[in-house]
Amino acid sequence: MKIFIIGATVVVILILLTIFRRTGRKLTEQQIIESQQCVNAAMNSVVKHLDPSLGIIEDSKPFRSTLVANIWGHEVMAFEFILPVERKLNADVLRRKLNNGLQAYATSHQLESYDQSEPVFVVTDIWFNQAGTTLHVDVTHVVNAETVAYLHDLRRLNQTN
Repeated sequence: MKIFIIGATVVVILILLTIFRRTGRKLTEQQIIESQQCVNAAMNSVVKHLDPSLGIIEDSKPFRSTLVANIWGHEVMAFEFILPVERKLNADVLRRKLNNGLQAYATSHQLESYDQSEPVFVVTDIWFNQAGTTLHVDVTHVVNAETVAYLHDLRRLNQTN
């Protein structure tokens, strides 16, 4: 009888753990989707209003991002955009213009950062492919502690390089 009670208890615990894990995963997936939609809307708005001389080719379809932070851990809201460009330009100038545009977008849409010492959106990486035909832009959406930690980790990495 004791073995049966212990076995039943173990089964119930395993079932509960499975339910909690699946529920947590669904919540995380929903948070990622909402964050990605927000970042996509912001980037599309910013790119549309950038100076055409910067060389980003506007597409008839909205730009869409992909999640880039799976290697850093769950719940990091970092997304990559691949934008067609006419030519290579100074990446620092583009980063500054994108960051400024994203902050203006966040202000006009009353978006708030999880950490008041960080902006709502941060361009964390920007680079051109070798041919100079595409611009890769990584943007974080600072909506949770995991993303703040990710930004701090990136800054530490960039200081050592």
